[in-house]
Amino acid sequence: MKNLVALCPYVAYRNEQLLKDCVLIPYTFMTHLGYDVTVMTAQKEEFTYLNQLPGLRLDIVPTCPREQWADYLVDYLKNYQNEIDVLFLFGMYDTYYPAVKYFKDHYQGKIILKADANSQWVDKINHHAPIYQALIEKSDIITCEGVAMQNYLAKKWQRPIDLFRNGSRDGDFNHHLTFNSKEKLILNVGRQETGRKNTPALITTFAQLAPSFPDWRLILVGTYEPAIKSLVEHYYRLNPHLEKQLLLTGPITDKKLLESYYAKAKIFVTASYLEGGSPNVVAEALRNGCYLITSKIDAWQDTFAPKAGASFDQGDLVTLSAKLSRAMSDSKLCQQAFTLNRAYVQAELSYEQQVSRLETLLKVRGNLNDNH
Repeated sequence: MKNLVALCPYVAYRNEQLLKDCVLIPYTFMTHLGYDVTVMTAQKEEFTYLNQLPGLRLDIVPTCPREQWADYLVDYLKNYQNEIDVLFLFGMYDTYYPAVKYFKDHYQGKIILKADANSQWVDKINHHAPIYQALIEKSDIITCEGVAMQNYLAKKWQRPIDLFRNGSRDGDFNHHLTFNSKEKLILNVGRQETGRKNTPALITTFAQLAPSFPDWRLILVGTYEPAIKSLVEHYYRLNPHLEKQLLLTGPITDKKLLESYYAKAKIFVTASYLEGGSPNVVAEALRNGCYLITSKIDAWQDTFAPKAGASFDQGDLVTLSAKLSRAMSDSKLCQQAFTLNRAYVQAELSYEQQVSRLETLLKVRGNLNDNH
């Protein structure tokens, strides 16, 4: 049995990350390809989502200061009792550098680096610096989430970059869902904040459109800043009817309940200025057949099927308003998106299909040790 070890880059994953790409990709190597998988992380909060990952070996290690983590990763590899066929790294963090060097000197396995690339850090780091140059050169496979970034990094780093879109496990796809279950509901899921996620753009745009669309609701799911609550209350005072149309739910940790919101929503909107790679919530919206409206984050071209979504420049509220108004006005547009985006998920975003492709690439770039 082949063995995969996934190293947390920054001491401890959060509970919510257990159901995101950093853990779900290694987990799919176990469930779909039969790997023996270990995800190592320290723990700073209760891992309630672990019960949704049956069979996963989560190796919970002691916490330590962030500045000591790079050395701890090396010690972890030194004390690991078995051969490692695949070392899975998430993000291009300098904490990985000593571990990568040690791994290549003492193990025969291959390294997969899921870069989680965005334009902010890609152009800030000096990829010629020894730390980052080693990560680029010693990783057998480097992946990113969008075609545009894939092409850019391949030219910038002068090496192959592979595509691994943030997606869904096949078992999370509801084949019985129909468009008839949809409501006049617009959804956003994530941190509700004035900065990077740009929640005020959604609130302001919907508040202006709401009087013309009294049957539509905007639901914002996730932790929210006091400034966001104040903005919502401001619009409540201007238009009391908005109390029925605009809702801040706070975080929803019950995944079945959260999935029911996606299932009911006709439209999913995100106005972020920046995302690390591609938002995991986009894949959740797509598998539930939502029409996607997205700001032009790095991977925006990959966030919906052709004719099943729309995009706008960050901060361009005039275009956001026009795109949102059109989607609310045209039921056929949303119904078409339901079919197209769900087909896109099955064809392009399946974690099972994507990890199978990664395994093939590993074999092409050097045979895995099959003698386990």
